[in-house]
Amino acid sequence: MNTRKSTLLFILFFFSLLTASQAQLPIHTTRWKGLIMAPNAIQVVVSFGNDTLSIKTESDNRVLETMRYEQDGDTLFIQKITGQSSCENNALALYKLAYTNNGESFLLTPINDKCPERQQAFSSKTPFIRIRPDLNQPPQNWPYLDPKRDSVAGISLYKAYELLKDRKSVPVIVGVLDSGVDITHEDLRDVIWVNPKETPGNSVDDDKNGYTDDINGWNFMGAKDGTTYEYDQPEITQTYLVLRNKYDNVDPATIKPADKRQYNTFLSAKKQFLQRYKVSYPKYIAFADTAQFWRVAQQIQTQLPDTITSSLSISAINFRTDSVAIAVKSILADAYLPQYGSFKSYLGLVCKNWTRFRQAMGGEADIAYNPDYNPRKSVGDNPADPTERYYGSPKMLIGQSQQLAMHGTHVAGIIGAEQGNGLGIDGVADNVRIMPVSVVPSNGDERDKDVANGIRYAVENGAKVINMSFGKRLSPFKEQVDAAIRFAEEHDVLIVHAAGNNGENYDSLPAYPSARYENGQIAKNVLVVGNSTWRVGNNLPSRSSNYGVQTVDIFAPGTAILSTLPHNRYASFSGTSMASPMTAGVAALIRSYFPKLTAVQVRDILLKSSYQPDVTVRKPGRSNQQVPFKSLSRSGGLLNAYEAVKMILSEPGLH
Repeated sequence: MNTRKSTLLFILFFFSLLTASQAQLPIHTTRWKGLIMAPNAIQVVVSFGNDTLSIKTESDNRVLETMRYEQDGDTLFIQKITGQSSCENNALALYKLAYTNNGESFLLTPINDKCPERQQAFSSKTPFIRIRPDLNQPPQNWPYLDPKRDSVAGISLYKAYELLKDRKSVPVIVGVLDSGVDITHEDLRDVIWVNPKETPGNSVDDDKNGYTDDINGWNFMGAKDGTTYEYDQPEITQTYLVLRNKYDNVDPATIKPADKRQYNTFLSAKKQFLQRYKVSYPKYIAFADTAQFWRVAQQIQTQLPDTITSSLSISAINFRTDSVAIAVKSILADAYLPQYGSFKSYLGLVCKNWTRFRQAMGGEADIAYNPDYNPRKSVGDNPADPTERYYGSPKMLIGQSQQLAMHGTHVAGIIGAEQGNGLGIDGVADNVRIMPVSVVPSNGDERDKDVANGIRYAVENGAKVINMSFGKRLSPFKEQVDAAIRFAEEHDVLIVHAAGNNGENYDSLPAYPSARYENGQIAKNVLVVGNSTWRVGNNLPSRSSNYGVQTVDIFAPGTAILSTLPHNRYASFSGTSMASPMTAGVAALIRSYFPKLTAVQVRDILLKSSYQPDVTVRKPGRSNQQVPFKSLSRSGGLLNAYEAVKMILSEPGLH
């Protein structure tokens, strides 16, 4: 999955310096313009502070009313402070806050308000529209806008629905192969797939598919009770540990031709693992004895002034030469940031947040490159047996974890968060059933075995589109994944795959899963997606997105994408992980309204109908080289739902 954080990101997260998500969309510190109806229809600007809202006339900025407010989910508590209305100051009113257009507009509906004048004022059926103070920031619904009409590089979704207005649709199942999905989320619970052939909780495999009680999908990383590990290892560690008994002492001359690719994969993994194990081992020793760690830390403190320090100052201390002391010094220097103040203050923060600090700074030593770490023990399968299919759990116990199912829930919301419910966001497709298939750990890399089984599970249980927002550089059991992709192709299932976030040419990368089978043939049902921004111009492709005229098929919005998170929360993420479900959502939309189309036809339509801006852009990655946008992908274009629907409607044979 390549989701391992950089050291800086870990540090910021561990000290909780950044808060990314909110329950429901918060309305505080926002401004809106709209119409109030009492006593006469007046255009106004409504400004929400932290706890006070004001209503001013748009024409002359005259204050009409100020109120105290509090938001609780989708409910607003309102109480008058001053103003022209006859409402009593001590009368508390309750209104339902319903968002539309991904939080770019809202309507208020009275729940309980004894002031008729205020009820009348908010009774307009015209929504309030967000006022954005920073023109460099896109609206939250930017992915759905139109490049020509709105000058934003969206997918023209609103225009597509205008074309589909009088057409009927059928439900389409979308398999979300990811880290899991919060199936209780307020914006997802009504669009989660339900297995019609399975009886909940009876511990019987009613549909005889090998997966007992799989009511809402399957978790290939869970223990039987749904307990799921958050941390797995990178692919080089997994590959080395799984294959070392088979290849570590083998004579290369005896390797069978069929095993040659896997053997070479093992050798590559072994070399990289042993190098990183050697580097990380001193950290492992440093964290192995907590008391010793703190003795060294306090010795360092005696050599630093009780004023603001720096990473360089910590590193420059002439200190003990034993490996543990050097490792502790290095760890503390790497994690220090100027906002932590003096070294003494910094140690206080480390002590207070010791568990998180150890996870952040010791993760590579304790988990990533630790051969004794075994997250699969609780699952109970044999990681070295890629033919094993029936393991895992029908559940994922998320609990209070902030990481379990986070990525998958965000992906699921982009595809199909419930439309028109006034909560959070509207997903791309309006008639989908999200099938959670958990195969990607919250941290670390996915395993080929789980990916292959996840694809097969989704196909066998009716998915017509599969989204895979993950990838890695080694694939020890590529043959099994290839067979699963071919199985999906044979069963008319479209697979949408994220291109990755290395800012590199995907044509020259070892990247898996791959649309190229081991025999050199290309899967016709796989669509690989790069990440585009909202800017129709030089910065159109995201700097982090992979690209490739041979292997990346299309670009789609993947920057600052607002979507769902576990525990009824919402946040904006960026990456090809977001561009892929944007595309999967459009594919599901098409298969929903035009069910006779095959997976291969849908893929071809999305490529041929892509919007093709004639612009020169900065090449993704660190280079500032200018290249034609059309040179970055096979289609040369941007995903466009409107053009896809228009193409289908213009050709009688397609609908």
